[in-house]
Amino acid sequence: MKLAITKEWFERRVKLEGDHEIAAGALARDPAPDHEAESMDAVRLAFGSLIESMRRRKGLTIEKLAERSEIDVADIVRIERDAHFRPEPRAVYRLAQAFDLPNKALQQLSGNTYAQPEMQEHALRFAARSGESPQKLSRDEKKALEEFVAYLARQ
Repeated sequence: MKLAITKEWFERRVKLEGDHEIAAGALARDPAPDHEAESMDAVRLAFGSLIESMRRRKGLTIEKLAERSEIDVADIVRIERDAHFRPEPRAVYRLAQAFDLPNKALQQLSGNTYAQPEMQEHALRFAARSGESPQKLSRDEKKALEEFVAYLARQ
């Protein structure tokens, strides 16, 4: 008996799985089409701003967040400051757990899966409203953070 795994077999399996979250390391990434690369950098900027804002909101240092989420300190720094950096899906999953945020939405924001246009719009709006001060979050930053987290929770 020969096992035939064809494109059609995979398509049937995808339909059966529905919208379940599945990850298998770097191969699990669903990158954006090439023409969307610039907007994805902007979305990853929002991802970095979200992680930094959530960390500041909880009063955590980068080192404490790295320790709690079991992620390298250098990766946290790059997530927060480098819009071109795309973290591994495992790291994004651990950050989602650390901040009690939906993993699927964070995977989109991080660039590991394609972010729909509505997600891109909300992400860019959040990034534009988030500040860069290392101090406590301002009232406006808190409001922007709360609105964006509420949007992510609905995804």
